[in-house]
Amino acid sequence: MDFRIDGAVITSGRLLETVLVGIPDGEKTPVAGGSAAEMREILKQLDEVLAAAGVGRTAIASARLYLEHVNRDIAEVNAVYYEYFGEHRPIRRAYGVDLQAGMLVEAAFVAELPDA
Repeated sequence: MDFRIDGAVITSGRLLETVLVGIPDGEKTPVAGGSAAEMREILKQLDEVLAAAGVGRTAIASARLYLEHVNRDIAEVNAVYYEYFGEHRPIRRAYGVDLQAGMLVEAAFVAELPDA
């Protein structure tokens, strides 16, 4: 049985999956400051999702990053990502894509939840 918490889906396999963007709640455009600022906003939202699920950053098993300008922005985004995850760096993939609404970064995360 699958169920939702705000901004995420938890599957019967005890996986939490979420897709986040650098647009704060209630806003229509991404935060100012470029790809690094958007990544920080995404990770702030990720902290909120993880807290609602009762787990921390080490529960993240994988991440997919979608960048409007992957070659230009990957170093900035990686710096924020590495700072956030520290020594626990989940598997990460990065893709160059066309994003909507003026976004530079979108990110998808999978976390493993403990048995209920």
